[in-house]
Amino acid sequence: MESRHYLCLLAALLTVASCNPEVEPDYPPEEKPEIPTPEPEPEPEPDPQPVLTFTSLWEDLFKGETSCLSCMVTGGNPDRSYSISFSSSDPSVVSVSGDGTVTAISPGTAEITATVDGTEVSASRDYYVMDLSQLKRPYSRDLVLFTGHTIYYKSVMQSWDFFDDWFYACQVCGSPHTLSYTRKPVMEQGPQAYMHLKYYGHGDNMFVERASDGDYVWTSNYGTLESGQTNRYTDSQVLSRVKFTPDSTLLPEDSEFNCVIPGFKRIIAAYDADNGNVGIWCRNAEGKAWFYVYSMEDIKAARPETIQLSYTIAFGSPAKSYRPIVYARNLLKLTPLFKCQMPFNSVAQGYDYHHNKIYYLRGDGAEDEERKAGTNKNWATVYYISPRTGKQLVKVDVPWVDDVNLLNSEGITDLGYFEPEGIKLKDGLIYLGFASKDAGSSPERRVNIFKYPQ
Repeated sequence: MESRHYLCLLAALLTVASCNPEVEPDYPPEEKPEIPTPEPEPEPEPDPQPVLTFTSLWEDLFKGETSCLSCMVTGGNPDRSYSISFSSSDPSVVSVSGDGTVTAISPGTAEITATVDGTEVSASRDYYVMDLSQLKRPYSRDLVLFTGHTIYYKSVMQSWDFFDDWFYACQVCGSPHTLSYTRKPVMEQGPQAYMHLKYYGHGDNMFVERASDGDYVWTSNYGTLESGQTNRYTDSQVLSRVKFTPDSTLLPEDSEFNCVIPGFKRIIAAYDADNGNVGIWCRNAEGKAWFYVYSMEDIKAARPETIQLSYTIAFGSPAKSYRPIVYARNLLKLTPLFKCQMPFNSVAQGYDYHHNKIYYLRGDGAEDEERKAGTNKNWATVYYISPRTGKQLVKVDVPWVDDVNLLNSEGITDLGYFEPEGIKLKDGLIYLGFASKDAGSSPERRVNIFKYPQ
């Protein structure tokens, strides 16, 4: 009896224990349910990084001039509107307003920075406020880049260009009429290399384009024998791009890359490399001088065609006259970025087109008979011209070029001949070139380059 009572009590206790909610049932491990972990909220995709580029031309400015700076944002969020702010590293030189209007305050250099608001994306460019009054400085030896270098032929330099390593010079020399191009180290007399272009023209101006496969000379071509002359060619109707190839001699028809502006002649060019634009000076049939600016990219993309030149040329000995047919790019079929009539029709002693401004050099050197007669006429004048309007903005005479005693004492010339030949702009510096002669029955012709810092 007691045994049965004990068993009932034990069964009751087991029943109570199995009904206790605080006791977890003993499931087999493989049957235990898993509690899912909630997925984290996805991170929002960041906006793609925008790219900021300048769309306006890089321009030199003179005190008081203004220029409108514009930019373009690409590659960002297409649904987002980006605003741009501007700042100047030196507002006392160049100021910039909220809408990108740049104003030249005083001579010098300042960096203008454009920034995409709310980002670290920015772009910068230097602005040079030019001061041509520096050309009025008296002579001092700190103006000298180099003097006294001689090049291929005993003929004065006509035009030139240079990079950090090479200096290129053009001379009119030889018989028949030849443009001789010399390449030498900038600061050294040699070594030198030469290329010769026969009957191309007078070589009034040149520039050298640095390409991946070498250096290319842009020069006038298809010149004609001047009236009354036997070996002097001018009024070239073609602008040619010729790879500098030492020890080569080319005739006009050997040039494979040609450009023409039909109806114009004495075509010469300069290169605004920072903007990628070519500025071309030329004269029409009435002798009026014009200036055209084209994109280098557009010139190279233009399709060449067979063109008969506008004017008859004469060349050779004895001279033969005809109108050549050339395979060339007709630049009148392109839309110029700028086109203006020049403020004067005089042929340049060299010019540069740089940061959308024309730096035009005129002048002359005294020949021996003028020196003997006491009528020395060495002179040099630089003009600063807008290609937008053709307006002459500044005119400055270089004061010391007619000081024969100074030139002699500096070892530049003992003959007195000192002719301006070429001008270049690089990083806010102005470089003037002069050709000089020494006395004697076969006087040396020398190259002299002077630099004017801000």
